Amino acid sequence: MVRAVLTMLVREGCETAFEDIWRRAMKDTQPSGSLGQALTCDPELRRKYIITGDWESREALRAFESSTERRSMSAAFEPLRESASKQVLEIIARV
Repeated sequence: MVRAVLTMLVREGCETAFEDIWRRAMKDTQPSGSLGQALTCDPELRRKYIITGDWESREALRAFESSTERRSMSAAFEPLRESASKQVLEIIARV
């Protein structure tokens, strides 16, 4: 299992639009191999979001990353983002 961690800083005043787009995208998209997604924010810097997603495998994550759905989501987020970074971590244990 792997966990994708996306850190995004959205433009000032775009927080609600960003959250709405993410919620709609998650409602409309159930990628194969996804074990769940979470949207969190930094209470000290409200426009900094961390999106985590657990995946069955790196292959499942890669398939989603090359999908039309992911490209569509990214295009919707693009005008709202100031910066973004991503990490993919191997899950060693869960409790």
